[in-house]
Amino acid sequence: VASNEPNTSAAGSGAESAALFSKLRSFSIGSGPNSPQRVVSNLRGFLTHRLSNITPSDTGWKDSILSIPKKWLSTAESVDEFGFPDTLPKVPVPPLDETMADYIRALEPITTPAQLERTKELIRQFTDPQGIGPRLHQYLLDRRETEDNWAYQYWLNDMYMNIRIPLPINSNPGMVFPPRRFKTVHDVAHFAARLLDGLLSHREMLDSGELPLERAASREKNQPLCMAQYYRLLGSCRRPGVDRDSQYLPSRERLADEDRHVVVFCRNQMYCVVLQASDRGKLSESEIASQILYVLSDAPCLPAKPAPVGLLTAEPRSRWAQDREMLQQDEQNHRNLELIETAQVVLCLDEPLGGNFNARGFTGATPSVHSAGDRDETNMAHEMIHGGGSEYNSGNRWFDKTMQLIICTDGTWGLCYEHSTSEGIAPVQLLEKIYKKIEEHPDEDTGLPQHHLPPPERLEWNISPQIQARFGQACQSVDKAIDNLDFYVYRYQGYGKTFIKSCQVSPDVYIQLALQLAHYKLYGRLVATYESASTRRFLLGRVDCIRAASTEALEWAKAMCQGEGANVPLESDREDEEESRKVKFSIYSKDHLRELFRCAVARQTEVMVKNILGNGIDIPLLGLREASVDVTGEMHELFKDESYNISQCFLLSTSQVVACSTDSFMGYGPVTPRGYGCSYNPQPEQVVFCVSAFYACEDTSASRYAKSLKESLDIMRDLLQN
Repeated sequence: VASNEPNTSAAGSGAESAALFSKLRSFSIGSGPNSPQRVVSNLRGFLTHRLSNITPSDTGWKDSILSIPKKWLSTAESVDEFGFPDTLPKVPVPPLDETMADYIRALEPITTPAQLERTKELIRQFTDPQGIGPRLHQYLLDRRETEDNWAYQYWLNDMYMNIRIPLPINSNPGMVFPPRRFKTVHDVAHFAARLLDGLLSHREMLDSGELPLERAASREKNQPLCMAQYYRLLGSCRRPGVDRDSQYLPSRERLADEDRHVVVFCRNQMYCVVLQASDRGKLSESEIASQILYVLSDAPCLPAKPAPVGLLTAEPRSRWAQDREMLQQDEQNHRNLELIETAQVVLCLDEPLGGNFNARGFTGATPSVHSAGDRDETNMAHEMIHGGGSEYNSGNRWFDKTMQLIICTDGTWGLCYEHSTSEGIAPVQLLEKIYKKIEEHPDEDTGLPQHHLPPPERLEWNISPQIQARFGQACQSVDKAIDNLDFYVYRYQGYGKTFIKSCQVSPDVYIQLALQLAHYKLYGRLVATYESASTRRFLLGRVDCIRAASTEALEWAKAMCQGEGANVPLESDREDEEESRKVKFSIYSKDHLRELFRCAVARQTEVMVKNILGNGIDIPLLGLREASVDVTGEMHELFKDESYNISQCFLLSTSQVVACSTDSFMGYGPVTPRGYGCSYNPQPEQVVFCVSAFYACEDTSASRYAKSLKESLDIMRDLLQN
């Protein structure tokens, strides 16, 4: 969900950012005589120094990685103040043989010998000089020459637009911020107004081109990063399609007569609040608060129960596309849809969830840090991810909208965001910036003055009998999906990234290996694991996949478990007590375990570096798969292979929630019915995990996996301390 670009930092002026962004559409690589060879030397020297302590048996990967910056920079015409090209490079197409060798290596720990051998034979045929592989590879190279990002549309469709399952739980992450203390409804309106005012100020910064340019903080420090996704957050929306979804993305140029508005949801009612109008300018905070207060007082007093139109956005995409088509046949409905889709954001004013959404933890688990009444952190995360069901707030949503700000009357607040327009870092940084300003400049609310503004327009829908019948069906399917979600916010408080860094290991690499060990302890095997890796060093770059399930990680996990079998059955407290009384013997010495850990760290670091430098395997494999359809009209046998299907079924889907300066956390559901979702926020003295599974799968349990994580992190500390 969130990118793995390490600790990006903003640098440079807004003018620098605007100048770079203005070149996105006209990017080209020159071949002038002033190529920055000194930069090439510096980058190669930097990587050589950083990677010199990594000594896996196969060192060919190092030469491959070190050659990438040379390919980027050797023909650049001009450079910026840090010696990098002042135009972003295009995403590379790695050599075919290199991609296939890395693919085989990724399959080794997750497939059987027979499956792997069949795949190797398919690859031999595919890469033969007379085979289709070289032809498809050249097709991608040609595509790279003509497009800003040869992979972007392939990736966007495969990751999001072609997926037909519902957005909540399966795609949209939910984020919880530290809860507020509201004494009156005025407090709710005032806080909402401050958030919206901050968003509007951010919108104005985008319009002026003053968004600071971010640069990489490690691995070629100060390299500029693509900022395109930051411009897609506000005013955008996903639109359902019967076969494939699409996106509404607003123009970067604001028209002179264009109004800026948000749509506020309250008790399934919808109101259009204009924040900036061409005839009266921008509303003040108190004026926005008065509009929100009107909504909070009007929605509960309406005599008729509103139609839960928002609930339809939680349905499977093809079904929702058909419903949307029926809705917009009516002129009033069509206008409502347009107002929602073009709104800067959606603001959802919620009612609290019941205590039945509280955590189902395990004996000895740490208690919740944040609470709102009797609601714990797990409960609050449920509200952000899906709204709680048809009887709570799931109809008080528009899940297609890129950013839904959610504020509950009990002080719980956060975000639900549609993932296709950007990675998690963009909305997280935006909201944290606004929240930090609110915290640093508390404004005593002495009451809301009356403003002579027209009340916000309430959106009224004309509901046909066919759509009316759909509401009942949607209620059942949404409630069933929510009841199936096994979700747990777990705070590991044994240590955090301070200790991990003292072990001279990247916190992300360390936690990824802990996730592998936790899974192995439960199931006795590793599975295809997804971790997003930022590719923002490239033009229109988004993410590739860091595959943490490596042969080195498997050998280490086996040794750490000292030959014990998998522990799949759920443990009761009594079994826990019996387990603690067992006498355990160490088969391997600590020195041997540390050496295996070092090798696993080296491999994980290698894969991470290759990904962020544009040399991963998942994007190239996707490109070859789609190219085979483009060129031959059908998918090649290599991509129908059993091993390929195993590699694409991510039974462990993970991400680091980056840039969290507040004590906040983000969660989501698994990406497959038999899998786990696990996000993590490493803090100095703790790590916050959001673990998810589905109750319908008897072999998975969020709390059991969290417990295995605790045990894994504990024994890793015992292994590495001192």
